[in-house]
Amino acid sequence: MNALKDSILDGMRSFVADMEQPYYPLEKVDECGRIIDSFLAAMAEAHGEAAILAQVQKTVLALNALNDECDGALIETDQREELCELIQDAAEAAGLAPGGDVTERWREW
Repeated sequence: MNALKDSILDGMRSFVADMEQPYYPLEKVDECGRIIDSFLAAMAEAHGEAAILAQVQKTVLALNALNDECDGALIETDQREELCELIQDAAEAAGLAPGGDVTERWREW
């Protein structure tokens, strides 16, 4: 999952590097990395579907807020797909039954 996380953050950094007037500072990418790290650590400790879903919700809401701070520009299509994959994979590895998009009910990006 670290490779997927790196891909997400690299995509965000590349987006900023390609812009003359970036939509967000690089610090926002670092903040996104911390949200992902916190989620992955929580998944390593989560026991049961309710705990897993609570952490997914917390993470998705934090990502919603961060993306809003960046006027919706932080999480682009590629990052959205990779974030959904990372969150889904980590939730399933923690014991959530496979199926669907676990982020969909809270996700605004």
